Amino acid sequence: MNVKKRNRTKVTFLTADHLDEQADARASEAKQLPEGEARQNALRNAAQLRVYASMKRALTPQTARSK
Repeated sequence: MNVKKRNRTKVTFLTADHLDEQADARASEAKQLPEGEARQNALRNAAQLRVYASMKRALTPQTARSK
């Protein structure tokens, strides 16, 4: 029986703090872009990351937050 090993990419789970840092970076990138679709996309992405971070904080059990 031939068993093939699959190359699996590592999945990184970001904490809410890391997501906030990424959102800040996207927002600062957006400030440097001229008005237009690219800027709106960067701002939208920053907002999505912030919402995701707040959801992660809300869903994190209290015991995990205190660590």
